[in-house]
Amino acid sequence: MSASETAYLLGELLEATPQEREQVAKLLSQYGTAHFWDHLEEWNLPTELLENLQAVKQVLQAIEGGRDT
Repeated sequence: MSASETAYLLGELLEATPQEREQVAKLLSQYGTAHFWDHLEEWNLPTELLENLQAVKQVLQAIEGGRDT
């Protein structure tokens, strides 16, 4: 899935504004999906968007952790 597709889906899920979606798409394109999540807290994102993305990150980590069981 491309960075723009990922950003679109995250934006839909989180009901992000068009500006937030563009910001997420740019960061995903620049850093790739794995590094995006690693550096999430380093970027100046709106508080609500950051909190929502952190929640998604936790869900993804839980899913990833559950694959081994």
